[in-house]
Amino acid sequence: MNSSLRALTRLTLVALTLATAGASAQSTTTWSAADVTKATGREGCSQVVALPKRLPRSYNLAFVSPNKGHPFFGVWSQGMKDAAKFYKANFYEADAAGDAAKIPDLFETLLVRKPSVIGTGGQGPDVLDGIGARAQDLNLPFVGIDNGPNEYIPYNYGISDAFAGRLGAENLVKAVQIRQQTDWKGKELFFVEFTYKPATACVARTGAAAKTFKSAMKLDDKHVLMVDPSTGQNAADGMKAILAAHPNAVFAMIPCWDGLGFEPYNAAKDAGREKDVALFTLGGDKPSADLLKTNPVGYVGYLEFQPYCEGWGWVETSLGILTGRTLKPYQTRRITLQADIAKRYADLYGTGK
Repeated sequence: MNSSLRALTRLTLVALTLATAGASAQSTTTWSAADVTKATGREGCSQVVALPKRLPRSYNLAFVSPNKGHPFFGVWSQGMKDAAKFYKANFYEADAAGDAAKIPDLFETLLVRKPSVIGTGGQGPDVLDGIGARAQDLNLPFVGIDNGPNEYIPYNYGISDAFAGRLGAENLVKAVQIRQQTDWKGKELFFVEFTYKPATACVARTGAAAKTFKSAMKLDDKHVLMVDPSTGQNAADGMKAILAAHPNAVFAMIPCWDGLGFEPYNAAKDAGREKDVALFTLGGDKPSADLLKTNPVGYVGYLEFQPYCEGWGWVETSLGILTGRTLKPYQTRRITLQADIAKRYADLYGTGK
């Protein structure tokens, strides 16, 4: 081997060594998906962005909770706090305690913390447009949950609503098809969509559910019904009217959120017709688990939005935006049915005794 070839070989080996070392260093400087799953314990959250183990500077994350006393939003909050601690970011929170009118003032209050990112969740344009415009004026990233994007909120984070509705309907179809082989055999079937049109998320969720169920079960338009409490008729009264109009029929139901489904379910139960309904809900917080754990007739199960992981992912997404990282959408495919609830309940909440 001549001297030039030996020199070239040595340079090639050095380059390969440096490249390997660089790749190894890069792999150890960011948190892995396995790190996140381990850190989130029983929740087992999926990572939405690979963040550096050492953030380039101190970041202040601020969030206006719609209502920390609500089971779902309270778990959001805990997920955010734990994630901020894990990633060594500062987290500041204000609580609207169920009064959306307070959110703009609380937003202003949090500005004294000099946030790097600010957000809120689950609100309509009447609240979001004002604080979104204010954030833009301040060149402050606004990362909401389940309420973007729009002209004032460039970042879209949260549940994929159409995906959730479709996945819920697919699981409801399976349950209904089983019942059609037994106690629902030969009975007229309706799908009831419980929505709330002022919330665009609801329109996407329940609309996708209705479309999916209608197609799978080959229903005509007359057999797809809708109840919308924003029209002035509450869900329970809507269900009572439907039951009265169809005394011998059976009903598959998906609501925009869990509670919106429990009202008509209870109306059917009070009428002695819980065997005529099959309810699948979207959300899956503790009250839903508490009910499913009792094995109620007609309540099939739910798609878990995993609020703890959604809160955790909000922190990851916010820090990912600030550090210029590649983001993945938040997504959950965790289905909990009656056959699964005992184990899932114990995993999340203990035995309940």
